[in-house]
Amino acid sequence: MSARDANLLGALALALTDRLAATSPSGSAAEALVTLYDRGAGSSIDELARVCALSHSGAVRLADRLAAGEVVERRRGADQRSAALYLTPAGRRAARRILAGREAQMRAAMALLTGDQQRQLTEIAEVILAGLGAEPDAERRLCRLCDLDACGRRRGECPVR
Repeated sequence: MSARDANLLGALALALTDRLAATSPSGSAAEALVTLYDRGAGSSIDELARVCALSHSGAVRLADRLAAGEVVERRRGADQRSAALYLTPAGRRAARRILAGREAQMRAAMALLTGDQQRQLTEIAEVILAGLGAEPDAERRLCRLCDLDACGRRRGECPVR
């Protein structure tokens, strides 16, 4: 790979990240809402910290902000010292909006390609994600904003898993 190729890939990643950031609340809040929406109901603060790459105190502050915004509620955790986090109805609606915005932005970007180019990019993305997904604890981070129905996880088609 040439320096130009690496630079183009980095610029593309940044452009797509910027499009995603424009459609949702702060990165950690969006990650927490989407994670709790589909597969993380009842997650602890520690689990939230791992998914969002936050310190424990950062995850506590995030949970506090989400609870104050009435999108997350705390319930008794597995033990007396922990809290389990659950989305409220408003939190579920917010997570669905985040997923819909993400899909719309990625569809708009993919629409710049021909059908053949879209298929090629999908194949390439699957190879890269499978390779990155082999790293320890990668699935939790790579899939933190995924729509699990769209990725095919339930059908065994997720490249990260």
